[in-house]
Order: sequence, then C-alpha cells, then structure tokens
Amino acid sequence: MKKISSSPLLLLALFTAIAAAVSAQDSVAQQQKRETVLRLHGSNTVGAKLAPDIAAAFLKKLGADSVKQVDITPETEMDIEGQFGSNGLKVIEIRAHGSSTAFKDMKDKQCDIGMSSRKIKDSEVKELAFLGDMTGMACEHVLAMDGVAVIVNSANVAVTKLTFPQLADIFSGTIKNWSELNWGSGPISIHARDENSGTHDTFKGIILGEKKLDASVKRWDSNEKLSGEVNADIHAIGYCGLPYVKHNKAVAISDGGPAVRPTVFTVATEDYPVSRRLYLYSPAAPGNSFTQDFIEFALGQEGQQLVRKHKFVDMTIAAEEHKIEIAPGTNQNYQVLYKYLTGVRGAKRLSSNFRFKGVTLELDNRAGRDVERMVDFLTDSRDKEILLAGFSDSAGDSSHDQKVQGQSDSSASYAKNLELSCRRAEVIKEELSSRGIKVREVFCVGSEMPIASNATEAGREKNRRVEVWMR
Repeated sequence: MKKISSSPLLLLALFTAIAAAVSAQDSVAQQQKRETVLRLHGSNTVGAKLAPDIAAAFLKKLGADSVKQVDITPETEMDIEGQFGSNGLKVIEIRAHGSSTAFKDMKDKQCDIGMSSRKIKDSEVKELAFLGDMTGMACEHVLAMDGVAVIVNSANVAVTKLTFPQLADIFSGTIKNWSELNWGSGPISIHARDENSGTHDTFKGIILGEKKLDASVKRWDSNEKLSGEVNADIHAIGYCGLPYVKHNKAVAISDGGPAVRPTVFTVATEDYPVSRRLYLYSPAAPGNSFTQDFIEFALGQEGQQLVRKHKFVDMTIAAEEHKIEIAPGTNQNYQVLYKYLTGVRGAKRLSSNFRFKGVTLELDNRAGRDVERMVDFLTDSRDKEILLAGFSDSAGDSSHDQKVQGQSDSSASYAKNLELSCRRAEVIKEELSSRGIKVREVFCVGSEMPIASNATEAGREKNRRVEVWMR
C-alpha cells in the first residue's frame, strides 16, 4: 500500500482557510452583539466634547466594563462604545454637524435626541408636531447655559466693550477699520461660524437682525478653529462659545442696559445679553427606552458636573455677591428703584432668574425645573431671608392695556408694567411657598433696571424676570 504524504503548502492553505472561516464567524458574532442604543445629532457646541463625555458616563452608569470613544471625524462624528461583558457592545452615536441638523434628523427619524445651541424655530416646531409639542417641558430640556462671547485679540487693549449696533456694523462691514473704534489703524478681520452652527444662528438672530454678514468674513466649522484664528491675528474679531475664549479677550456687551462681560454668573442669570441656552430635544413619548434615562442623567448631578468640566455654565443654583449697575437714562421712578436697591442691600443673589412664556404668567421650561433646583438649594438655608424682585418690559401686556382713569398714556403704561412685575413675583412666591420655602419680601420694580433693549422681542423677554436674593 502506497503511503500518502502531506504537502506543507496544502496544510498551510487548509489552516488559512479554517482560520479565515473562524475569523468570519467571530466577526459576524461581534456585529450581532454591537447595538446602537441611542443616537444624538445636532449642535457642534454640545456634541464636540460635552455630549461624548456624558454618553461615556451614562454607559458606565448602565454597567459597562469599559468605555471608549471611536472618532469617525474628530469633533463632529464619533461613536461611544461600552463593553458589557459577553453581551457585547452598546453604542451611543453622536453626529455634531450643527443645530439645524438636529431637527432635520429628528424629522427623518435618524436620531433619538436633538442637540441644539439655539431654541427651536417655529417652522421646526410645526415640522416635528408629530413628535409632540417641541416647546413643552416633555420635549425641550435645557442642558446648560453658554455665552456667545465676542472675542478680540488680547493685544487689542482699547476695545473693552461694544454695543449691539456697533457689533452689527462691524460684522456687516459698515465699520471696516479699528480706527473707527479708536484703536490702531488696521482693517478689521472678521471671523464667524458656518451656516449650520447654532452659535451663528444665535449671534445672527440677536446681533445682526436683518443685516447680512460682510462678504469678507471668514467662516469656520468649529469654535476651536475660530478662536485659534483670532488669537493669531492682532486685527481680528469673532464670536464663539464661552469655553473657547482661551487666550483671547472677551469684551463686555451692551444691549441698551449696562455693558456686561460673559462670566459664569452673568450667563447663568442671563444678564449677559448674548447668553444662550443649550438644549436637548426629544419626542414627548420616545420610542427608545434609553432616551428619557439619558436626559435625566444629563440634567442630574453627574451630567452637570461634566457641564462644569467643559466650562459651560451648569444649571446648579449658587449664591453670589452681586453689584447692581444702573445704566444712565434707563430709569424713571427713583422711589421704586430706591425701595429695591435698599431692600436687597447686603443680600446675595441666586444664579437663576425666573422667566415666563411670552407675556403670560406661565413659567418657561428652564424656570419649571429651576423651581425644584431652588427648593433643593434653599432646604439647608431655611434660616435665611428670601427676597424676590419682579421686573417687566416697558411694553406691557396688551391684555392689560386699560388706561387708568386720570393718568397719562405714559404713566398708565408704567403703572400697568409695575403691576405685571408684582404678579410675576407673586407667582414665584406661590411656587416656593407651596414647597415650604418662606419668602420674606417681594419688590415690584416694573420696567426699571432693563438689562436688554425693549425695542426687540428678545430684549423684552429678557427684561420680564424675577430675581431671587438671600440674606
């Protein structure tokens, strides 16, 4: 009988085929165990660094043995992968191409949560009506606060504050040289974010209005790049999220009130005129069971710690010494103003202003959650005096425009606004009192002390507020 000999090449080919088959089976098994559990799309401001960190912490909270970030396109597309033992990978997908993409992808059912650095537009609300009322508390969640900082090169020592009209003229090209602002004689180099950016939408809506960006403006797809370019050019000006100011100088901004610099406190209270809310949007009744859990985690203690880590302004309540500044020519009644100024003397101001939906007495979505945050903060301060100060815009509410007999149009309007400011403060007093927090005194300040222009709806909305003080 003839002996059969094995060829080394034949054996190698056989082993290679077996290894390839095993590898293919393992690959299929791994793919079957890799599950995308949540998809967050939208704002680059939120999605570049903050959302990935929250996603990683969320997966660890769910029990992941290890978590890693897989970058597809750095700072715009990434997957956060959590290894759950033999159960495989659970993945949170993040795509940060700009706030407008959040609502487009929600409409197309391409994401579970929309990230936005601006409030949803009316047109987007209509398009997403099939998911619920996107302006209601079930759908709209304020994750953090941010200030759109207007930055100049740190060598620009003369320009320390700018008004809204000056900014509009600079970015539209009406003011072209720094000499027109009494600094040097170089041409102004303007930097702006791209069209998909919520930062740009916020700046355009608040500052530019109907004006168009100058054709020479350089556009950038991230805050990081824009800030770096301003830092490299002595004649530059631009705008970016508060965490990206870095080595540049953030100037104080005035919208009819006192010029305010962007700080943690002025952004938290929204006194800084170009402050903005960073949002998460979700369906009212999410089909994905992870959606609501993620949002509550992001708004909770661990999520807000990460907000602070990334130098955004978290939603935690704090108390701070606060110097009241009065802009010249903005006040009418010294007696009203004096009562407020003397009443809060020696008190600390809390870092949340309560605001309302339009001209109604209904709390807006941030204020709705801030009531509970305020109660938690004040629980250990029941020996303190709590003071409330209500404010109004100068236009008032058309549903309360009945003229008081014997008063001029101007004085009737003033009295009406004073009444509205009282009613707003009383709403907050009732909310706190019903939760066991006693309010020592309420001040009605009316249309005094505007922090923004009453000529615009955005400005009037900022002026309709209730401050909380503690002594």
